[in-house]
Amino acid sequence: MRKSRNRNDAVIARRLTGIVVVVLVLGMAINATGLMMPGRGESAKLAQAITMLPMLCYLAAVWTIHLAFSALARGDRGERIVAKLLVRVGTCLFLGGILRVFGEAWLTRLVLGQPWPLANFDVAAITLGTAGLFLILLARPLRDAAWMRAELDTIF
Repeated sequence: MRKSRNRNDAVIARRLTGIVVVVLVLGMAINATGLMMPGRGESAKLAQAITMLPMLCYLAAVWTIHLAFSALARGDRGERIVAKLLVRVGTCLFLGGILRVFGEAWLTRLVLGQPWPLANFDVAAITLGTAGLFLILLARPLRDAAWMRAELDTIF
């Protein structure tokens, strides 16, 4: 009973995250192409596209969560899924934070040749990047525990 309820919950969560992925992709496409900025110059549209780069990392994190829900819906073991999920989502969040803080500024300077600060001190992006590192470190003991549990399952 409990296992089938968990699978049903995972199916619902998979569908909801699929909707989130579709909405994010559409929003990114509209923003990155400059459709929301008619009449603006090419440099403004290019700057807008550069600011969308961290969103790709965050989109990858949501997609990874969607894949984890799919695996749970299939009935895969939760321990292994969670360990992989933490590493992948943590990496995406960390890279998104780095891109937001440093990548946007450097690419804007490089591509547009405009004076720009060396870094965007965005507290939210720094927090997400730091949380991403924490998730990566948290995954190791969970992965080891999943491995030990698999070993114990073969013994008993």
